[in-house]
Amino acid sequence: MARNRPRLKVLCTLMVLLAIIGAARATAQERAKALQHISVRLNYLPGVEHAFLYLGQQKGWYAEAGIDLEVIPGQGSTVAVKTVGSGEDQFAIADTGSVARGWEAGVKLVYVAMLLKHTPAVIFSLPSRNIVSIKDLCGKKVGINLKSTTTEQYHAMVRAAKLTCEIEEVPINSGGTKEVMTGAVDAAVNFSYTDALRVKLKSGANIIPAIDYFDFFGLGIITNAAFLAENQDLVRRFLSVTYRSLDYAFAHKDEAMAAFLAVVPEADQNFEAAKFDIFKTLLQDVRASLQDCYSQSQAEWEATMRALQSVGLTKSIIDPRERFVCLGNH
Repeated sequence: MARNRPRLKVLCTLMVLLAIIGAARATAQERAKALQHISVRLNYLPGVEHAFLYLGQQKGWYAEAGIDLEVIPGQGSTVAVKTVGSGEDQFAIADTGSVARGWEAGVKLVYVAMLLKHTPAVIFSLPSRNIVSIKDLCGKKVGINLKSTTTEQYHAMVRAAKLTCEIEEVPINSGGTKEVMTGAVDAAVNFSYTDALRVKLKSGANIIPAIDYFDFFGLGIITNAAFLAENQDLVRRFLSVTYRSLDYAFAHKDEAMAAFLAVVPEADQNFEAAKFDIFKTLLQDVRASLQDCYSQSQAEWEATMRALQSVGLTKSIIDPRERFVCLGNH
């Protein structure tokens, strides 16, 4: 009997360990079942401006709120409008021009948070082209992406400046970095924190911002109206964590960069670090007024709707009622 005691002791220990492992697995499975899966489609490929989502994931904040968050790389805001409108994705980051076009087409979308209060569209060029004001575009070649809402913004800038001179428009399929750097065009139109920044870091750049001529809400988080109506508690939880992640990410650059690079390790770190600083500045106006649901108000939306119609992004002035919602922040 004494000989069997060590064996019995080992056997008992193994049984206890197996019981603990089994209980842990059961708890993990129960927790996984309790989590509600939601997807957020990005407006484009992952960039450091999306780090707040990855940071919230990696710190477990979404899971703590009962959310199994999936972040899906984007293919432009137009695609985001379609996937959220169809219910394929529950949330997306999308620019207001694309969303407004969706509204006109009958897509039931609601902005639940506004990230950029101002349009980030700019005309950018190499300093050697001597384009320091919009009038200097006369006689020049300008690259425009016909699939982007920046094209209408460029046309509106030209109209606002009352230019009647000849400007050659060159259709491009990218953001314009390659075309500007190689001299295929004299200038191009995109966002201040994307291709304009790439050119600036490589060779310096002259920038003409759209906000010198008009302004409207730039970029925010949308959801499907039906999904919002049926899942207000889930939307509140998602937003609560997202606001927390936004605040934390833009107060801790190193951690935000690390969270992003864990997902996209091959990214250009110098470019993304510079982009972080620009995006933080663009976001600053919004973060300064958190009590307004990341700065959405009826008056601002009315002004945005008028500007969108004036620019040519919409055919009519859309009624902003039920197009945005404030569910509280923290």
